[in-house]
Order: sequence, then structure tokens, then C-alpha cells
Amino acid sequence: MSVLARAVIGYGACCLAWAIADRVRARGVTALWAGSPALWPGVALLVLTAAGLARGTWSLASSVRHTMAFAAATRRHLTGIPPPLQAAASRAGIGSRLVVADLGSPFALTYGVLRPRILASTGLAAALSDTELAAVLAHEREHLRGRDPLKNVLARAIPARHFYLPALAGLRARFTAGRELAADRAARAACGTAALAGALLKVAEGPAWATAAPAAAMSTRALLDARIAQLETGAEPPLAPVGRVAAGTTAVAGLLLAVAVAWSAVIVAHYMPMCVPR
Repeated sequence: MSVLARAVIGYGACCLAWAIADRVRARGVTALWAGSPALWPGVALLVLTAAGLARGTWSLASSVRHTMAFAAATRRHLTGIPPPLQAAASRAGIGSRLVVADLGSPFALTYGVLRPRILASTGLAAALSDTELAAVLAHEREHLRGRDPLKNVLARAIPARHFYLPALAGLRARFTAGRELAADRAARAACGTAALAGALLKVAEGPAWATAAPAAAMSTRALLDARIAQLETGAEPPLAPVGRVAAGTTAVAGLLLAVAVAWSAVIVAHYMPMCVPR
């Protein structure tokens, strides 16, 4: 459905650009605001679309670059899997997807857009008990199952593409929080509350070179209060709603965008009727 929608939008944008260029070539720049229907709403829509495509492409390119840099940094630290981690990974059914970095900081995260893997540190095996290790790997297994690194890439790119809809940034934050809480629920169901609570208190956020990559980490200090509340109550806590200003601005922007799209359709139908299916 997304590919079909993009194809229709691309076809419409090409027809709109052709219609505007044809009228400007025939009547000069004054054709943008003179005549009926006026062309300037279509020009505004094309500029907005081009800017959104540029921002979305830049976001995707940045995610690819950060993922490649993260993978290169990971390879420099790879080591053998300690026996406690190997045993916990085998019990969790993720032995083939686990790699270990020779780092003292106790951390674990899921990375990789196309073929996600779980990266854990040797410090994790040294700092956590067997049950806590199992809880960490159960948490990361949920990120692995949900292909959350790929979803994080899209969650970055969509607000960048539609930058004129500020509510999307709030929805991205809610999505990220929701996935962390879901992974905690999976770990709690598999290993119990005590094991997960102990892991949350001991696991660190990971090395600085991992923060820019679209990965799903076990430790997210910004969500620690919500995660502890979920442990205490057994239910997902309410997430912060999208702000009223962002929601109102998004509603107004969406309305203006709908008007511009409708006006652009009128321009195409009037000046380039061969683009309209009969």
C-alpha cells in the first residue's frame, strides 16, 4: 500500500511540475499568481515535498552511516563468548545471533537493520547473575523478534520526511518508549520481576560510539522511571501525550496540506488533462 501510494504521489508530482513549467514557459513568471486557477499553491506543494524528500533521504543516509560505523567499531572489540553468556544465549534460543565485545561496561543492545544481532559485553557476564543475564537476553530477544533497529530507522526518517507535522516527533518518542516497555514485559514473563529489576539496576547504557546508531539498548535511563513503574504495578504506565501545541500545529498543517493537494489536482486537471485518468 505504501509503494502504491508513493507511485501515485510521484505521478501526480510529475504532472504538476510539468503543468507549472508549461504555463510559466508560455506566459512567464506572472503565470504563478495570474490566471485561474493560480499556480502558486502547486509550487508551494512541490517545494514542501522536495524539502521533505531531502530531509528524509538525509535521515536514512545518516542511519546507514551510523550503522556502518557502529559495526566497524564492534568488530574491533569482538571476542569469544564467555560461558555464562553462551549458556544463557542457548537457553534463550539466540546463540547464533549473539556477539560479544571485550569491554568492561555491562551493556547489551540489538543492532543491525537487515540482519539484527545482539551485542553484549564481557562486563555484562561479569556483573550479572545467571537469572539477570537471562532477563537481559529475553529483553533483547524481543527487540530482535520485532526487528526494532529497522523500525528505529523508519521512526527517525518519517518525522524528518514530514517535518511540517511536529506531532510525529512526539509519536516517535511514544513508539520508542512502547517498544522498551514491551521488551521489559517479555523479559518479566520469561524470568520474573526480581531478575529484571536486578538487571535494570546493573546494566549501563553502553559505549559512546553506540549512541548514534539505530539500536535498541537494554539500558535507557530516560525511561527508567516508566520501566520501574511497570515493574511495580505489572501494567504499562501511561505515556506522555503529544503536546497540545504540536497537535494543533499538526492539524493546521495537515489541513493546509490537504487544500494544497486538492488545488494541485485542479491545476493538473485544468492545464494537463492528459494526466487525469479517464
